[in-house]
Amino acid sequence: MNEELYDKMLSLCPKEWNFIKIIGASADAYLDYIFSTKFDSKWVLNLDEDCFLFNYNRVYKLIDYLEKNDFDYCGIQDGGSILVRSHNPLVSNPFFNLFNVEKIYALNKDYMSRTFSVREIAEKYSHFIRYTISPYKHDLYEPFYKYFFWLLENGLKPYFMNVKEYSIEKYFVVAPLFRIKPYYNSPSILFDHEDNPIALHTWHSRYYNYPNIRKRINNCYYFAHEHFQKELLNLEIIDFNNSIH
Repeated sequence: MNEELYDKMLSLCPKEWNFIKIIGASADAYLDYIFSTKFDSKWVLNLDEDCFLFNYNRVYKLIDYLEKNDFDYCGIQDGGSILVRSHNPLVSNPFFNLFNVEKIYALNKDYMSRTFSVREIAEKYSHFIRYTISPYKHDLYEPFYKYFFWLLENGLKPYFMNVKEYSIEKYFVVAPLFRIKPYYNSPSILFDHEDNPIALHTWHSRYYNYPNIRKRINNCYYFAHEHFQKELLNLEIIDFNNSIH
């Protein structure tokens, strides 16, 4: 949605990665693209432009872990992990995901025509849920949920990653019908399988044009960039007792 943020995100990734920019698409549209495209790769990383990597080498280690433990995709639960998302814990929020696209591409792409029962999904797959530390509900909150239900129904195994939240900030934004309303945001630190920080997601990049939110998101980038540089120098990184301001 934003070229400036896209460039910031890209600056924390290795130049040899083959990035495919998807613009003007909703989450369900780019998931459809990922699932239905034959890539010259076994794994694909899905990364939002406001998700800043700390150490891209951890992505390779995470893939190794997923491979060795028969996981087919990963991400954070869309409920149960952090307050900013309180919906279905059997769905991965699509700001950071690794997908085994080799396995996914071989499946029948019938997610558009299928109807999924939220209750049945919950009954059959709740053993995959790792975190119930914040509110959640088994719902059909987002259009992209059907893609993750489809993965489960096709026997693919999710790995839900740990995530931690910073102090919540309140913004005021213009809502539909020109109403001014408060909007809450807390950046999220995402951890890999060994509890190493792997990415910082700011959320709400659609409000990047608001000066106060722009400042907050840019500060998140500077924070990630600083610790990215320390990783390159093999220095100790990130004091999690300090918030981003």
